[in-house]
This record gives sequence, structure tokens and C-alpha cells, in this order.
Amino acid sequence: MVHIILLILKILGLLLLVVLGLILSLLLLVLLVPVRYRAEGSYDEKVKGKVRVTWLLHLISVTLSYEEDFIMTVRLFGFRILKPKKMDHELREAGEIMVQAMEVKPKEAVDDIKEEIQKKPEKKSRIKDFEEDIQSGTQSRKEDSAWSGSQSFKEQESPESDGKTPWFLKLKEKIRKQLLKLKFFFHRICDTLKAVKDKKEKLQAWVSDKENQKTVKLLLRQLKKLLRHILPRRGKGNVTFGFDDPYVTGQVLTYASVVYPFCYKHLNLYPVFDRVVLKADGNFRGRIRIGTILAIAGRMLLHKNFRVQLKKWLR
Repeated sequence: MVHIILLILKILGLLLLVVLGLILSLLLLVLLVPVRYRAEGSYDEKVKGKVRVTWLLHLISVTLSYEEDFIMTVRLFGFRILKPKKMDHELREAGEIMVQAMEVKPKEAVDDIKEEIQKKPEKKSRIKDFEEDIQSGTQSRKEDSAWSGSQSFKEQESPESDGKTPWFLKLKEKIRKQLLKLKFFFHRICDTLKAVKDKKEKLQAWVSDKENQKTVKLLLRQLKKLLRHILPRRGKGNVTFGFDDPYVTGQVLTYASVVYPFCYKHLNLYPVFDRVVLKADGNFRGRIRIGTILAIAGRMLLHKNFRVQLKKWLR
């Protein structure tokens, strides 16, 4: 009996080890095997593009392409598991019908409503009663406002003025209103300057803190590593551009020269100064490893001051 129990426990232990080994292997595959991508496209009055993402020797692949229609294809072990999705002829016709329906003029819509009302007398009578109620309510509101206005005017009148306000009282009231506006304006300026001063002092205090300086330097280093990891490693792109005014072309080239040193290995710029043109084409490849991204994020989360600042920002 004891031998049977020990044999069962041994088998269960071996099964548990196999399951744990499979889970660990799958986890290592997800973390260490990179997701590879390839993107290619061009623009010459029309946009064309294709992006393909694969993982684990094309075990899973997703292809996105655009040329007049957007198409997506998903494959597993080389077999298509989803049909390519694209906009067919019926969807185009439905879209055109919707556009035409949205372009109906308001006058035509009103005429259609009038015809519908004339066909149904009961609706017409209801609408007429509703219009009469609105008119009566509007008239009553006008009478109430006129009565309240006359009452307030009578209260402001004095027996000596015979219903007319003296000119010096009007001038005094205008001056008082202008002074109040000026007072509120200066108060607003003072509040704005005070808020800017407080923010400036807080920013200076935050920047002068040595721990915050270390956090910013660490964050910049990790962001640099992240960009270096996810950006394409191979490929080349070409951009040809030009405008009517050669000065504008020169200005665009000047602005592009600021970022060009960071991407000159993968991008060529061709300015044209005598005509309007815009053409582009490129082919890029790269890979993204989930384990690397998690390591970069974990390095930041292990930094105590970063966690404190992150909690403050999330609040």
C-alpha cells in the first residue's frame, strides 16, 4: 500500500515538474524571443504601405497592407485563421448613400416635413395647438417683463426728476462701473503673477533637488535605451520635397537638419527648389524584445524617488 502511494506521489511530482517546465519555457520564449517587424511604403500622389509583424520563426504573423483598401491577414503556423478584411463594393455604395443623405439641404428637409404634416391632419392640429401655446406663453412673459421693468423704473424715479435721471448721476454710475472693472482687472493680474511665481518657485525647488536630478538623468538614459531598442535597425528611406517658393524649401531643410543627424543612416533628403514635389519611399526592419522593455521599466520602478514622483503625478 505504501509503495502505491509513493508511486502516485512520484508521478504527480513528475507531472508538476513538467507543467512548471512548460510554463517556464513559454515565459522565456515570450520574454526573450523578439517580435520582428518590417514596414515598407511609398507616396507619389497615392499612399501605399505594408507592415508585417512575426514572432517565433513566423509561428504567428500579422500583415497589414493599404493600397486603396485596408487589408489585414493573420496566420498561425502558416495557415490563415482570419479572412482578409477589406472594404468591398457594397460598403462603398453604402458610404456614398450616407454621404448623399448627409448633404440634403435644410430647405428640402423642411419641405418634406411640411408635406408629411399635410398628409396627417391630426399631427397638423397638434402642432398648431403647440404653436398657440408658445405664442401665449411668449406674450405672457413679455407682459411680466414689461410690468417688472416699469416697477423697477418707478422705484428708481424720484419725484424731483419727473421720470428723468440727472446727467451727473449717469456720469457717476459710469465712472463707478469703470473703476470696478479696472479693480477686477488688476486683481486678476496680481493673482496670475502670484500663481506664476509660486509655480516658478516650486519648479526651481524641484529641479535643485539632487534626488530629482538623479531621477531625471536615469529616466533620460532609460528612454535612450528604449528608443535605441525599438527603432529600426536596418532599412533606408528617401524623401524628395519642394515648394513654390525656394525660401520655404530652404526653411524646411533648415528645420529638418536639427533632427537629421540622429537618422541620417536610415533617411535621405532631396530638396527641390524649382518646382512643387513630394515623394517618399522606404523599407525598414527592426525587432522588439518584451524582456528588454520590462527590464527598462523595472529599472525605473526600482528607483525610490521615481516611484514617489509617479504617485504624485498619478494623483
